[in-house]
Amino acid sequence: MSSPDTPSDDLDRPPEVEGEIISGCVSDFQGEPLVGVRVEAAESGGADLDLLPVLTDGRGDFAVEGLIPGGRYDLRFQLGTVKAKVLAVPTGTDQLKVKLARPQGILLVAKTEPGLAPPPVIHVVLDRTGPKGPVREYFGRTLRSRLMLWSIRPGSYTVTVWGGSYLPVQAHGVIVTEAQPAPEVEILFGPLGGSVGGEVVDGSGHACPALLSWRRVDKPGHAPLHMTTFPSTPHGDFLLRGLPAGRYRISAWSEEKGLADTEVDVVEEQAASITLALG
Repeated sequence: MSSPDTPSDDLDRPPEVEGEIISGCVSDFQGEPLVGVRVEAAESGGADLDLLPVLTDGRGDFAVEGLIPGGRYDLRFQLGTVKAKVLAVPTGTDQLKVKLARPQGILLVAKTEPGLAPPPVIHVVLDRTGPKGPVREYFGRTLRSRLMLWSIRPGSYTVTVWGGSYLPVQAHGVIVTEAQPAPEVEILFGPLGGSVGGEVVDGSGHACPALLSWRRVDKPGHAPLHMTTFPSTPHGDFLLRGLPAGRYRISAWSEEKGLADTEVDVVEEQAASITLALG
């Protein structure tokens, strides 16, 4: 037995789940797998306590674990506003097939090019093309790389996504119809344009975390302010990717150390390096 001070591989492994399993696959009525379906289970016969829900994976598969051997469970399936229920499923069932109507919406999949870190928070704006101009249908944020936007009315949409130091990426002409109720939109974050990286230091030259912002001085108002402010790392490092070529003013601010800013020229497919000294 290892002592509390001795590293153990057991700490890296989840505890084994006792009991039996019910598993299967959820698809739409055309046989296509449904991802992110919420699966809940409760012991048949009126048990008060439900098991923790699970979600179907990229193949539409699910597995509910820790079930009483020889028992029967009622399973509830939900994807957006679409629901289904399967009653009295015996434990040990491993090929349960469930079909749900695919709800109307847009499946957003955000990716980054190889070697690039994903945004810590992904912001999403959804605008529908209307007779008098764009109509804002959705504005929100998520920590997940896959997001299903539900209850989207038929029409043509522009999807705008940004996060972290990545500039907004747009997908135009996303069509939602009854025949295509849940189109998939892939957003790829990558180092397009130029980049500016560097560090923030205090008056003594020590690394200092700060809140950074940027704006173009050759094209004022190039991007909304809520897309241009972000924190550095705890060590004061920062990196702005995907900046269109131009001249920028980069600013750093700390409540304790004060303000610093400088101007820098950004060149397409090149990286600039700067140091911002607060105080």
